[in-house]
Amino acid sequence: MRPVLPRPALKVLYMSGYTSNAIVHEGRLDADAPLLQKPFRKEDLARKLRAVLDSA
Repeated sequence: MRPVLPRPALKVLYMSGYTSNAIVHEGRLDADAPLLQKPFRKEDLARKLRAVLDSA
């Protein structure tokens, strides 16, 4: 499930304390949605943000 955004080109990075398995299988998030699981290091955040910003 992805929210309908007024700006379709806007990049989104989701963060959660739940596992990606729990979020995707519960239907709360699409499997291909960018997700950063907590806890994370600054380096993990920077790497994930770069990947999201560089994505098409």
